[in-house]
Amino acid sequence: MKNLFEEAIAEVYKQVSPQVANFCGCAKCRDDAISLALNHVRPRYVTGDPPRGAVLSRLEIQSETGQAQLISVVMDAVKMVASRPRHPTPPLGTPAVT
Repeated sequence: MKNLFEEAIAEVYKQVSPQVANFCGCAKCRDDAISLALNHVRPRYVTGDPPRGAVLSRLEIQSETGQAQLISVVMDAVKMVASRPRHPTPPLGTPAVT
């Protein structure tokens, strides 16, 4: 069983997160932003090998409207995490995880 949005949101996160000022991008903030975004979309679970229904769901996710919605949800999540990270400011030189 797999939620198709996990992969899609992780990809959008890679594109969007560098554009948000004051977002550190550490593993904790990355996970928080992705989790927050996933909690704001309806899950699309598929099962099987190949997964049944995955083609139609992926087409819907990859449509212009679907991508715009994902970008909006992920951008909001990244901004929220950037405004309230659950850790003190990381020391300079801490590598960001994308």
